[in-house]
Amino acid sequence: MTEDQLRDAILEALTEEIARRVAEKLQQLQKKALVICTGSALSFSTWLVGLQQLAEAGFRMDLYLSESACQVLDTEALCAAVPFGKVWKGRLEEAPEKLAASYPTILVPALTVNSAAKLAHCISDTPATRMISNSMMRGKNVVVSVDGCCPDNSDRPAMGYRMTDGLKAQLRRHLEQLQAYGASLSTADRFASRVIRTIQGPAVSAAAAPEQKAAPAPVAVPGEYRVEKRVLGRGDVSALPAACTLRVKQNCQITQLAAEVLQVRRIKVIREG
Repeated sequence: MTEDQLRDAILEALTEEIARRVAEKLQQLQKKALVICTGSALSFSTWLVGLQQLAEAGFRMDLYLSESACQVLDTEALCAAVPFGKVWKGRLEEAPEKLAASYPTILVPALTVNSAAKLAHCISDTPATRMISNSMMRGKNVVVSVDGCCPDNSDRPAMGYRMTDGLKAQLRRHLEQLQAYGASLSTADRFASRVIRTIQGPAVSAAAAPEQKAAPAPVAVPGEYRVEKRVLGRGDVSALPAACTLRVKQNCQITQLAAEVLQVRRIKVIREG
């Protein structure tokens, strides 16, 4: 190895390590979350376990309970089971948007049919809908458990609900709109894992997922290659043929040396969500 090659290798290793540490720091910042509960008690015990799992994974959570949530949820059990920092209930002394401003992540484990309909139609006339809507507008991590507002919830028939197909279709469209606005939707039993995937992308933390497998080598499709890595270094692209297409994850970080190789070899990079 020549002196120039050694210097390039050291520079690339340092760049990748810095990128890795920055990514980890950003992920830690995303773990500051505001939990917003509206008045649905469906799957309460299930999403409560999800919040406990998130607390164990290092999430720092505060809680807002709407007026209806205070009436239908066991708020004492909720606050006893999860180590919330601050708790707000009902009416707020400050603007809801201001309260939610400092939280990168908004968690909605209990969303009612009524609140889902308002959000889908951009109606924000309660503290909860104002905070959720404003957070979606700002591109924050907004994760919603749909058990309380999904017409296909298997618990609904036992509760006496007999909805027509037309009504079910409309309620489904509300959820589709929320997803189109940027919310990440989940069921209560998968709430914790959905939250972690949302803030970390494909790299799920060891606390919430099995041990990560090594990233696969680029797979060739005619003229196309794919790399499933978070940080792309020169070694990952140096063997690729000129003028090919390389597909990477949306949040993949490309080091300077790797970028130079891609430019010299006229390799087209496509980021996939």
